[in-house]
Amino acid sequence: MNIFDTKPLIQKIDTKSGVLEHLKLDQLKTSVTNPRVLFDEGPLKELKESIREHNVLVPITVYKMPGQSYYSILDGERRFRCCKDLEDEGIKNVTIPANIVSPPDKTAAILYMFSIHNYRQPWEMMPTALSLKDIMEELHETNDKRLASLTGLSETQVKRCKWLLSFPNRFQNMSLDKDPKKRIPPNFWIEAYPVLEILDKKLPLFIQEKGREAIIQTLVDKKNKGKIKSIIDFRKIREAYLISQSDKEDEKRFFNKLKDFISNEELEIGETFNNFLPPKTIKTAIKACDDFVEKLDRLKLEFTTENRDELVKGLEKVGTYLEKLLTELKNVDPQENENTKK
Repeated sequence: MNIFDTKPLIQKIDTKSGVLEHLKLDQLKTSVTNPRVLFDEGPLKELKESIREHNVLVPITVYKMPGQSYYSILDGERRFRCCKDLEDEGIKNVTIPANIVSPPDKTAAILYMFSIHNYRQPWEMMPTALSLKDIMEELHETNDKRLASLTGLSETQVKRCKWLLSFPNRFQNMSLDKDPKKRIPPNFWIEAYPVLEILDKKLPLFIQEKGREAIIQTLVDKKNKGKIKSIIDFRKIREAYLISQSDKEDEKRFFNKLKDFISNEELEIGETFNNFLPPKTIKTAIKACDDFVEKLDRLKLEFTTENRDELVKGLEKVGTYLEKLLTELKNVDPQENENTKK
């Protein structure tokens, strides 16, 4: 089934033909399909003060299902929550400008929310993954490229969402804690996933003996005890694994170290795997980047008339590598780093 050619499968939401009204707060209800399940206090406080001073400037989007006496919020729950707080503080007759549209089905509502939040403040990764799960189940679609086209996510984001969904619910819920200080950053699971894959593929008897959930809990305990100092330290394990593949004795030593690391909650990643890793000089890498750009600039390639197609292919190959490398380097948010170092 081609999901892009099946008209009834994906309903379009026409917000341009909606009716604009000012609604009272008791006429509104939050939508159970809203993927944004985390509403951190800091950003909400800033928005509330802006609304206190200027009112709600951007109308929310709502719809009313047949037989309902209230409007469900399709877009604008943060604005609604702030107005509720202001009303609780004693401000009377609070209303919200609302664009009233035709009732969407569940899939259309989620896809609409994906589209608008790609251009605004993005959701955190775990709510995004759970919403993607709804899309996959509703449309019976698992292809990364098609899901990326539907939601506006990149294929890399889709893949990482699937990694998050592979963890048991109790671990997923750790990334949905309403308290940001207690919340496990979703990137913790994303960085841990390739390590678990190594265990699944190379040490199946060990993972069967220990239990996969017990191993994941060990990693969480290590994080909470400060034995995993940074989320991206997981990459040292992956790098050590790849380096060890060139020698059977090194590979055997690596797997023994990996077993020790999982079995002993006191072991840190650095002290366990640093001996496998060659020294890196970031200054050398930066200089290589500068030299590369300087050499290309000297060639004045934009004026070339020969072998342009081959040149384009060569530059695209470089661009693909750099895009992948940059994605990996930028994968950890500053907030998540701070949470990991506590």
